[in-house]
Amino acid sequence: MATDDNWTLLQRRDKVLEQLEESHRILHESLEGIDPEEAFLGSRWSVWEVLNHLDTENYVDALEKISSGAMDMLPPFGSRKEKLKEDIAHLDENFQRFKALVAGLTEERMVQPVVPPNPENNYPGLTLLELMERSSGHEGSHARQIVETRKYVTAFGAKERTVTFIALDPQNPDNLGVSTVGLLKYADNVAGAPEALDAIRNFATGAELTLDGKNTVEIIARLGRDTRAGLWNVVCTIGSPSESHLELLQVAEKYCDKVVIMQASQ
Repeated sequence: MATDDNWTLLQRRDKVLEQLEESHRILHESLEGIDPEEAFLGSRWSVWEVLNHLDTENYVDALEKISSGAMDMLPPFGSRKEKLKEDIAHLDENFQRFKALVAGLTEERMVQPVVPPNPENNYPGLTLLELMERSSGHEGSHARQIVETRKYVTAFGAKERTVTFIALDPQNPDNLGVSTVGLLKYADNVAGAPEALDAIRNFATGAELTLDGKNTVEIIARLGRDTRAGLWNVVCTIGSPSESHLELLQVAEKYCDKVVIMQASQ
């Protein structure tokens, strides 16, 4: 968080409180109307995982119990609706504690060094106030991530456990629309023949699964299983799968609960 060099410590403290309020407001705005099922979709940074990242207290508690022998393994999820409700309520409690802590800081405590400098990573030493200034927008930053994740939950048909086929233009296979680029960015697995993967490699961040004509059933069946588990999967083909890759499409329709086809130019 940028600060004015002429601000007093108290003004900077008040700015931290303002940033905390705004960041927490944005977080709740990003969660408005969320379906509990939606919150657990997407294996890499689902909405629930963002919330869990923002609060590690329960995780540490559980690990302490496991390491001490008081518990054998992490507890299973109960009701997702109740779990999501509890996690958001816990974030709210910590937010109020953070606010009260900042509001009660004395100038003496504000300038107290709390983070030593780390020359190896060019990380400066921080006072308590500087540390709070840096962390006061944390929730707001992840709220933007939640908004993007929720958008692609819908785009992937994640609730319906959909596998998406992306039909690349045979004449211009690297001509990708905004929606296609977004799907490739968020997909956990991207399957396709080598030439199809070559065309989209600069945009995909998930695992590449190369279809070589001999492993079609193996890979497509895996995508079906992964999609049912909440992962996001796409298959890229040069040309329409219903015209040029009918056998591949038929295998997908057999092993996947739902298949949709989109044009790469979308």
